[in-house]
Amino acid sequence: LDSLVLGWDEGRSLFHKVGYVIATGRTFEDLVRLAEGRGRKAFEEALDEAIRDHLGLTFGEVADLTYESRKTSDVLLLMNVETIRRMKDSSERYSFRAHAAGAWSLEHIHAQGAESLNTVEQWTAWLTYHRAALVDLPGIDDDRDRVLALVDEVLATEVTQQSFSAAEKELVDVFAPPDGGDEGEVHAIGNLALLGSRDNSALNNSVFEVKLREMIRRDKEGSYIPACTRNVFLKYYTDAGSQQLHFWSGADRQAYLTALEDAIGPYLASEEVDV
Repeated sequence: LDSLVLGWDEGRSLFHKVGYVIATGRTFEDLVRLAEGRGRKAFEEALDEAIRDHLGLTFGEVADLTYESRKTSDVLLLMNVETIRRMKDSSERYSFRAHAAGAWSLEHIHAQGAESLNTVEQWTAWLTYHRAALVDLPGIDDDRDRVLALVDEVLATEVTQQSFSAAEKELVDVFAPPDGGDEGEVHAIGNLALLGSRDNSALNNSVFEVKLREMIRRDKEGSYIPACTRNVFLKYYTDAGSQQLHFWSGADRQAYLTALEDAIGPYLASEEVDV
């Protein structure tokens, strides 16, 4: 048994597939039974089938996943695991330890409002985050001073629901992507990633630029950031001609979804065709 487990740990491909299967609900004993009587290749094929059965999704069904869908987190986890597993000439491994410790959760890449915030502390934190990002945001010289003055006025006294809402609207408009985005896609999987901010409501409800700055700060501190989350915020998936570095646009969402489907494609079921 020890040699079996050692083989799983030493093999880069097996390590990631075994780790994913366990992270999504199978037990160690299940995998020992699955490995019985199988060589390495047959065991890996059995793991592939187990992952495919667990997802039970077609390409079309993946695109339809939302924040509320039960399988969304598992799909994004698989994207991260597969992205690292398929890296050539790399010793990096996905941190299942951090995953098991709850280091991150499902969050919006770009939030278009802060309706869920309801305390002075949360309102003040949200405005402070966005004010700092606004100071450095390029290309909005006409609006910057006006919006900064409004935010400073609100922060100068105890923030109320009314004063917060007025400042929030101005800030959300300033940070809206130039293409306008699609409000109906806010909760779609193309606007979701594994982020480590679930204990901070103000940050969870922030726009792309604010979360980008937080991601960079944590990266500098040495925090483990899931590979695909880092790629999303660095616009790794978006064609250079479509990149708008400080905004999360419709083109970004589509490029991210395409990358997601490519990463997990081998584990998706074929679309049924009516005859």
